[in-house]
Amino acid sequence: MARNNYDDTHEKILECGKRHFIEYGFEKSSLRDICKDACVTTGAFYRHFNDKNELFEAIVSPVADKIFSNFFDYEKVSIDSVKKKQNEKVAQVHVDGTIETAMFLFDNKEIYSLIINGSYGTSYANFLEKLTVMEDDARIKMQEISLEADISSERISDKGFHIINHAHFLALTEAVLHSENKQELLENARLVSCFFSGGWKNIRGY
Repeated sequence: MARNNYDDTHEKILECGKRHFIEYGFEKSSLRDICKDACVTTGAFYRHFNDKNELFEAIVSPVADKIFSNFFDYEKVSIDSVKKKQNEKVAQVHVDGTIETAMFLFDNKEIYSLIINGSYGTSYANFLEKLTVMEDDARIKMQEISLEADISSERISDKGFHIINHAHFLALTEAVLHSENKQELLENARLVSCFFSGGWKNIRGY
């Protein structure tokens, strides 16, 4: 019974924390108000989480970790395809990855919006920038492989990669947050994907 009470209280704190963070953002959410809403004392709260930041991380990390995991999967396939000179596959991975990522984010829209718009004061505050830097690194690796294999003669600067990649993530985020349903999201995600894939093909040939 005690274990069940602990689990119930834990879930209640998570539920109330999520509601407050979504409404007020991390910085303006009051730990005291979260505890009051969850019908627990602050002392009871600290038996579950060390602080407000740990509560926030418990709420958003499953989605954030999955985004990073998916990124590394797409990156591996892309780099392997460049090494094998499978240029069309690289382009297709980019298209498919953009659409699949958009669908996952839409399914977790509340949490993704919280990460993007309500995470100031946490380690997730620069989430899009972190994703962009990861994409920069992947693109730079692929460029070096392409140049060495004479697949492409176009060299893009690191800053150039960063500008394009950041714009891509911003566009994808807009599609996710502003689409009303999955059909609209699919249309918008395809639009974003085709726009950027077409640009890459025009610049580097694939």
